[in-house]
Amino acid sequence: MAERGVWLWGGRVLAGAAVAAGIALASNVPSGVEAHTGVLRLAWRTVGEQVRLCRQRSAEELSRMLPHMRQLQDCRLRSLPYRLEVRVDGVSRIAREVDSAGARGDRPLFVQEDLPLQPGPHTVQVAFAAVVETGQGGAESEESKAEHEALARAHRYEDTLHVQARPGRVVLVQLDEARQGFLLHGN
Repeated sequence: MAERGVWLWGGRVLAGAAVAAGIALASNVPSGVEAHTGVLRLAWRTVGEQVRLCRQRSAEELSRMLPHMRQLQDCRLRSLPYRLEVRVDGVSRIAREVDSAGARGDRPLFVQEDLPLQPGPHTVQVAFAAVVETGQGGAESEESKAEHEALARAHRYEDTLHVQARPGRVVLVQLDEARQGFLLHGN
């Protein structure tokens, strides 16, 4: 009976050694594909410029409300959309609007973009600025006046960056609100 226990124990040791050897061999097998390009990553979060939109409530609307809820104006905050434009070596790579999330459009603006870059030096122009949709002629509404006032207060972030792309490396671009430009990390 003791002899059988020795064989079981020996078999367990051999099985454990085989598993360990298999793991060691598998850890040396290359996975994925070797990167031939670098990545320019644009990543930031900002509040952006907010506009307060108000409208006068009608007498009928006020009469349907409880006395303690009656306010003459109905106001809400909304963040202006921003336009992101990125040019690499003079070629447009990104041109899109960045809108605030949330049902009321009052959440921060998020930018998360990855652009592959061929190895070597590149000139990258980044612009991030608030935009207002233009109305269809006629008199300017109170809402569009408020939007244009907010647009006048909004900052325009613009910078020309010199990037050295390397295979398999990420260069991070972040918004620098203090200097109204952008910062590079990992260049």
